[in-house]
Order: sequence, then C-alpha cells, then structure tokens
Amino acid sequence: MDKGVSQMTSNNVGAHLRVRPIRWGWRMGRHIGPPLLLLWASLARADRIDDLVKQIGSTNDEQRADAVEMLTQVGGARVEKQFRQMLESKNPEQRQMAVVGLLQISDADEDLERVRARLKDEDSTVRWSAALALGQSGRVEAIPWLQEVAKSDDADSVKEVANDAVAKLQLSIRWVRTLPEALKQARELNKPVLAYFFTHGSEFCEKMEEGLLTDRAVLDEAEKFVCVRLDAAKDADAARKFDVRGAPTILLLDGEGNERSRVTGLVEKSVLLGKLSEARRSKLTFLEARRLALRDPANVQANWKVAETYLEEGREDLAEPNLRNVIGHDEENRYGYTDNAMFALGFVLGKRGQYAQAVYSLKHLIERWPSFKDKDKALYCLGLSQLALGQQEQGRATLEELIREFPDGAVAKAAKQALEKLGSK
Repeated sequence: MDKGVSQMTSNNVGAHLRVRPIRWGWRMGRHIGPPLLLLWASLARADRIDDLVKQIGSTNDEQRADAVEMLTQVGGARVEKQFRQMLESKNPEQRQMAVVGLLQISDADEDLERVRARLKDEDSTVRWSAALALGQSGRVEAIPWLQEVAKSDDADSVKEVANDAVAKLQLSIRWVRTLPEALKQARELNKPVLAYFFTHGSEFCEKMEEGLLTDRAVLDEAEKFVCVRLDAAKDADAARKFDVRGAPTILLLDGEGNERSRVTGLVEKSVLLGKLSEARRSKLTFLEARRLALRDPANVQANWKVAETYLEEGREDLAEPNLRNVIGHDEENRYGYTDNAMFALGFVLGKRGQYAQAVYSLKHLIERWPSFKDKDKALYCLGLSQLALGQQEQGRATLEELIREFPDGAVAKAAKQALEKLGSK
C-alpha cells in the first residue's frame, strides 16, 4: 500500500529535531538535521565543547553564533555551566548569548532566576534578550517580572518585548515541574495528569507548544488536569517507563501513574480534545485494558482500547490480535467499535502486503456498513489492495466508485492520481 494511505491513518510522528528558532538578537539559527543532532548528542566530548567555547571568543560574528548554537544542541551539565559563567561576563554580547542559550537547555529554577536577574542588566540588548527568553520559557511565574519591566524599563524595545512575552505566557498551560509532584497533586485534587514529553530543539515540539497547546479550547480543557512538562532526554527514566518513543508525546495518566491514553506526534485539535475528554470520563487505563484483554478476548471494550492505543503509536502489528478479538466477539457492532476495527485490520493487512486478506476485510466492512464514516478511505485502501493483487478491473471500479461518492475529498484526489498512473501503464 502506498505512502499516502499510511499518512492518512497514522499519527505516529517521529522526533525530528532541530535548533529551536528563537529570534537571536544578531542572527537566526541554522537548522541541524536529526542524524547529526543525535550523533552530536551521543559523541560530544570535552575537547569538542572546549573548541566551541574557544570559538565563542572569535572576532567573527558568524563563528560566535554558530558556536553558541552548537552548544545548545550538545546541552548537558558542562554547557549549562559555561552559559552560567557567560552570564557573569563583562562582555554584554556574552551575557546576551548566555540568557538565550541557558533557558533552551535548562528548566532549573536557579537558572530561571539567573535570567530574571538580567532583566536589570545595564545593557538594553541583554535585557531585551532576557525578556524574550523568559517569554519563550513557558514559565508563568515570570509574568509579574515581565509586567514590571514593561512598565519601568528605560528602553521602548525592551518594554515591547516584555509585553509580548507576558501575552505569550498568559496563553500557556500552568506546568508542574516533576512527575512525582504532578501525581501527588492529582491524588489530592482528584484530577488526571497530562504529561507532555518534549525535546529541546524539536521542530514538532515547537509547533505543538506554539500552536495546539496555546489554543483556547485546549487551555480550557487542560485546566481540568494536573499538567507536567518533561524533557524526554533528562527524564529518560520516565520516558522508558512509559515507552515514549518520540516527541512530542502526551500521556494521560491517573493519580497512580496508570496510563489512560496517549497522543503521539502532531495531531488535529479535535483529536487532542477528544482524548482529553475521554481520559476524564474513562476509568479504564491502558494497562488495565491490556490485562483485561489478555484475560478475556471477548472483552470488546478493553480490546478496542488496546488496539486503538497501538494504532495511534504506529505499532500496527501489536494491534492486530486485539482488532480480531473485537471483530470476532461483536459481529453486530453493539459497542460501535467493530466497523472501525475492520477498517483498521484491512489497512494493517494491506500495509503488510497481505492484499487478499485486506480485500476480504474491507469488502466485508463496506457491505455490512455502507454508511461507514471513513468509507472514502476504506474504498481507497480496497482499490489499492485489489490493484496490488492484479485485479485491475475491480480496483479501477472501486476507485471510480470512491470518486463518484466523494468527488471533492482529498482521498478522491489521491484516487484520481492512482487511476492516472494506471492509465499510463
């Protein structure tokens, strides 16, 4: 099955990492691709950090900027220490680079206070950079500090950026700093936990934080959770415990740390809101559902929850047994999951190259439920599977049916392209 089908049905977005495009005072950052970044993070040596530190003292603006940018990519205790030392430098450009770099790699309260102190720096460019960095930190405790700067600073440019930073932070989720603290509050307040795993420098995390997580509807729903923001690299134990394989990932937990649901990668707002609403209503966690499904294959609700979670994570092979349990124990679709399970199974089989079984599952789905909500996608998967089997007439007829029933949809456009390719052969 082609890549288009996979993209339509999978929300599994890998952690594509790059330098976070913070607006540096003197230049924009240059992007670094994931292979280089991962290699850099794993192989960085003390001598390499020393080389970059020496490069910061270069007379060339580009070399200095590149050095700081590389240091934020390397991260770690030595780089944090270097930025702290630079904050105390007599050179204002060193202090400016440090306030921007430090909050990109550290969430420590002490470092937040260090940057806060630079709001009173004698150099207006350093104050401007400190206000900008605080606004991008997501730390709502910085709001009163920035409000004071917006009223009293001598430089109009600093006042302006402080006002912008306040507006940005006011559209931020109030994050707890550690998972144990979040679980403790969740038990005390009888709320579920929203655990957001991110990585520094991730393009997708940046889009999540500046888009979806600042949406008013999402902010309102997040108020019903205890929210914790976790660096997947620094909180590696938690990431391993919950099998977090990429960033951004949102886990929805109960007060005991049991997983109720998860959202992997960038998703539509409606998907996230649906997951948040479901997590508040549902008492069945993923681990509990998995235990129940193993114990009782006829437990349709537990099997569907397990299958749905695996599908969202892109682990279709793990979902297949649960999908078959749903289909086999609820042929009449009493719980409302069987049609979705049959479509997902058809997709999984087609992706694996088991086209005959995929055709059987998808044809059965369309015959039983001709008004299936994702019928256009089901027809597309069916048509491609038929073509892959060499059933050209049947595949052509299926794709033409899709175009007739859903002429204006995105899937119909893909079907037309498939027919055009077929006609050109």
